[in-house]
Amino acid sequence: MNALVSNFVSPKIMYFGLGFVITVLSGILLSHAGRPLNSLIFTIHKLVAVGTIILAAVVIRDLYRTVDVQVLYPVLIMVVALIFLALLVSGALLSFEKLAAQVILRVHQLAPLLAGGFAALTIYLLASSKS
Repeated sequence: MNALVSNFVSPKIMYFGLGFVITVLSGILLSHAGRPLNSLIFTIHKLVAVGTIILAAVVIRDLYRTVDVQVLYPVLIMVVALIFLALLVSGALLSFEKLAAQVILRVHQLAPLLAGGFAALTIYLLASSKS
């Protein structure tokens, strides 16, 4: 791993992981709290989730700038972006009680696993690539 990755990106990667864990845990707490949604947990969940997505985008962008472009990287980045978008949209739809359908709930429950996995894979592949 080059100096840029180890000195500049590593703390951001750790913060991304921490934000991801806090988002998942607050989401679990929120789902077990029932309706009406607990506004404190809901606010924490939303703010940390959006911050984590932004941080993931910054980390991936910074790493992407340091590697030779290959076909795999843009595809992985688009997959990560689409999964995060699905999380944002499904979360927004779930916040409205009338729109809390089972399909939307399942998407919002499964997408974090996909988002975390694909984001981690993308970050790992970009960080381990030689520029």
